[in-house]
Amino acid sequence: MTTAITIIAYIFATFSFLPEIGTTHWFFRIFDFIRIQVVLLQSIVFVTGLFLFEEGNTLMLAALIILFIAIIYQAIVIAPYIPFKKNKDKGQKSTINILSVNVLQKNDNYEELIKLVKEVDPDILLTMETNKAWEQALEKIEVDYISVHKAPKENRYGMHFYSKLKAHKIQTHYFISDERPAIEAHLVDKNGNDFAFIGIHPPPPSPTEKTTSKQKDGELMKAAKHICELNMPTIVTGDFNNVCWSKSSKLFSKAASLVDARLGKGIYGTFPVSPAIFRFPLDLLYHSKGIEVNQLKILRDISSDHFPFYTELTIVNEHAEPNSNLDKDLKEKADEIIEEGEQAEEIDE
Repeated sequence: MTTAITIIAYIFATFSFLPEIGTTHWFFRIFDFIRIQVVLLQSIVFVTGLFLFEEGNTLMLAALIILFIAIIYQAIVIAPYIPFKKNKDKGQKSTINILSVNVLQKNDNYEELIKLVKEVDPDILLTMETNKAWEQALEKIEVDYISVHKAPKENRYGMHFYSKLKAHKIQTHYFISDERPAIEAHLVDKNGNDFAFIGIHPPPPSPTEKTTSKQKDGELMKAAKHICELNMPTIVTGDFNNVCWSKSSKLFSKAASLVDARLGKGIYGTFPVSPAIFRFPLDLLYHSKGIEVNQLKILRDISSDHFPFYTELTIVNEHAEPNSNLDKDLKEKADEIIEEGEQAEEIDE
């Protein structure tokens, strides 16, 4: 039994560090997504090993020490997302309420989402995996919105945008592939502050989708470069097919000069809906400095594999900052990642 625990401890310890290896293959990246689940398993193995440890068993002692280091490393990665900031009272400030939801294209429970939208009454609604059938079903809510932008697809990458805020401009981007739209809107909040909203949905690295994360990483970097050129406060949300603590998410945040809304607020796992033990944060939101996050919430199940993700923000006019330009080294890194993503997309085609 001690031999089995020793072997398992060594194997489980490696799971903490596999995402740090330079490869973009899905097998290595998947351990970023399931860090919480892995650290729970590691902890069980570690405690079991302590109970079964026999004095003089140096191999097992070394395995437990390495496993303990791996657990500490996992904790360091996840710790910034442990909630310590309370939700803010919006007071008299004007807020922006955003509802972002991956509907699951094959889901035909349209009324459940429509009912939720009516209850939440968001200023901005972003839907993903919405095709023509979903577009027709959501016509019921269009009367409540002054700006609507549609990019239906039948490939699970369709996207629709609805806003109650005045829009100066709305357009569709295709950062890496013509099959995956992103929506950009230049809006004005209720206090007259201009800001940009971008909804994105890059592809995941997985055995059933993209072999590597190159396309996803490339889309994120291309979006980041574009955000830098906007020179205005920006909010970006959507199904990132990425977790907030991954290197690529942090690089996107740095390159775009945006803040991760989850920092100090909580993990808020949005996928999968079931089983809950496997849940992790896949639907993310980033914002410019000077935009305050008042509230984050996961809303009820709408028969999708994602939970709807709700955010309430406030643009603090005197502090809202446009996004900085990329420095030389970061620009070179971004360009390299974009080129790899475009080449990977060409190969897949």
